[in-house]
Amino acid sequence: DSLTSCGGPGGRFSDILQERFPQHQFINCGVGGDTLERARERLEADVLSQHPDIVLVEFGANDWWRNVRPYQAWGTDLEYLLRRIKTQGAQAVVLGVFGPWPDPLTGQLHAKTYGADERSLAYFRLEQDIARRYDCEYLPNHQALIINDRCCWKDRNHPNELGNRRIADILQPILEKLLGTTALPRRSRRIRSIRDFWEEAVQEAGENLAAVCGERRLTYAAADDLAAQLGAGLAQICQTPNPKIAVCLPNCLEYFLLYWAVIKIGGIIVPINPWLKANSLQSIFQTVKPDLLVIQNRNDQETLAAAAHFPNLPYAFLEPSGRALHFSDLFRPSQYCPRPELSGASPAIIMHTSGTTGAPKGAIMLHHDLIFNVTTTVKAHDFTRKDIHLLVNPMFHCTALYSSLPSAAYQRTPLIITADSKPENIFSLIQQEHITTLLTVPTVLQRCIALPDFSHYRLDSLRVIGYAGSIMPVKTVRRLQELLPGVELHNFFGLTETTSATHVLSGEAALERPDSIGQLLPFVGACIIHEDGSECEPGQVGELLFARDNVISGYWNRPGLLETSLVELRGRTWFRTGDLACQDAEGFTFIKGRKKDMIIVGGENVFAVEVETALLALPEIKEVAVIGVPATGVRESLGELIKAFIVLEPGCTLSENAIRKYCHQALPSYKIPHLLEFRSALPRNPAGKIMKNELQ
Repeated sequence: DSLTSCGGPGGRFSDILQERFPQHQFINCGVGGDTLERARERLEADVLSQHPDIVLVEFGANDWWRNVRPYQAWGTDLEYLLRRIKTQGAQAVVLGVFGPWPDPLTGQLHAKTYGADERSLAYFRLEQDIARRYDCEYLPNHQALIINDRCCWKDRNHPNELGNRRIADILQPILEKLLGTTALPRRSRRIRSIRDFWEEAVQEAGENLAAVCGERRLTYAAADDLAAQLGAGLAQICQTPNPKIAVCLPNCLEYFLLYWAVIKIGGIIVPINPWLKANSLQSIFQTVKPDLLVIQNRNDQETLAAAAHFPNLPYAFLEPSGRALHFSDLFRPSQYCPRPELSGASPAIIMHTSGTTGAPKGAIMLHHDLIFNVTTTVKAHDFTRKDIHLLVNPMFHCTALYSSLPSAAYQRTPLIITADSKPENIFSLIQQEHITTLLTVPTVLQRCIALPDFSHYRLDSLRVIGYAGSIMPVKTVRRLQELLPGVELHNFFGLTETTSATHVLSGEAALERPDSIGQLLPFVGACIIHEDGSECEPGQVGELLFARDNVISGYWNRPGLLETSLVELRGRTWFRTGDLACQDAEGFTFIKGRKKDMIIVGGENVFAVEVETALLALPEIKEVAVIGVPATGVRESLGELIKAFIVLEPGCTLSENAIRKYCHQALPSYKIPHLLEFRSALPRNPAGKIMKNELQ
């Protein structure tokens, strides 16, 4: 069955069992899409010709899905398989899929309902009887430990590597009994926190390269030794369980070590955006009350000004600064590094929103949220254990701390860390380190394609470029595909409040629908609604909502605040994003901007992002922001006018008349900007988002 190939090379449950029983040979003969009838034909050539001692017979659900033969025929085929296996002198183990599954908290058994009906229940009883009559070991449902666990599935029907660990767990006692041996503890730990990812990487792949930053290179074993020394120091300085460590640093190896040191001691990372102003930082410190602040140097005046309001807040400088505590002082070699218990519900990160108005809110990411995000990241970008990742996104952003760091540890792969986003630096690193994946923001890629000597670099190792965070101009997507035809382009989307990326646009779809954020990832629930709460039809614009299951537990020390954005619809709780979106008939989603970005011109709805997307298609336009302004004078009856703020590419000229002529060809008349204003730059917040409230 196809389930035997799930998890990919090294991640199948047969691969995991091979690691646990290295003195035996496991031969995976599974073929996706086969039925039991077809298995009869394949048994001799593919299985018995291997002269096996034990045969695991896995009945998937292909016969059930196809519904072309009665379940009694499935039983006849199973009997044939078992009879032939026994005749050759091998032992058989029957792995069912239709049996009950236990509740993970109570252990109470529940009947399987998904992918099941009266036929499957009847076959389940028949299967039990056949296994008993042929004296075979029997598992009623070898997927019983992964049902209803979103972290264990690549999609609703196929387990991922984490799911296959559970399948190996349920098979292990049977194989130990039949083989008369004890399995080795390989990939056997139940993953409850991202600390488990790290510890397993250190234990089983300690010599693998973990991080590179400049000339410094660390294996997982070496990085773990430093993280343990750092964790011991953090615990002694903070003198509190689960300390909150605020980190205000650029991308560097020290940030990498701090991340894993804090996770090791069960602490909480509070990433601080160094571009924030003192009032925002003061609000963060007041709400979170960190136990330690790590800062680069005394030039970080805004951060220091905010910290001055909290005389009991200790801080350490990355760079030497007089008598102040230095980063190197945090390391305590040969001293005890605490390892408190962590559960999936333990907080790991407090990530502050970067909204254009109001004080930042601290979104709480729990460990089981991060584990889920790792599974969606691996799924969205097809990460493998052979990848080498470039980490250029700021480490105070979600992509770095939610996805890049824990995903690399899970797959035991290296991160090449840089704070320099210049195209020359990026391309040099890709060439030098044979980098395979790059996750970044559109502005970085726009600078990359503008590089005049693009072809000077060897970038053939690169296979995936992912981008998120703002509108990606269609012309940039097209140009990237021209320059890097062998690289997959992935647009991915998510919010600070969502526990993972929610959408991905990849492969040919990225070229066919470059203005879309893509389709929903597995186990992500979303809907688009009208003002009255009714669901939008394809093509209709409404507010994008996410299911409560896909949203953070809350904001740190702000009880009840998240609940103000929740709404009950059709018996389910949803999070209101404030984003306007629509979906086409194939499930591809298109963001139309914020609700406040909708401009009403003479009773017609105009979405700012549509006008911005059209204008960005002009090669001379580098950036654009569109807002609505009150209509006055002879046009007062229109209510609002469309105003576009335009930044041209360096050295380019473009007249207002030329833009208007283009708009008459590209946009309906009521969407054509009434007012144009050229600027040298657009106002942005510390996260790089355009501050439209400062435009008028």
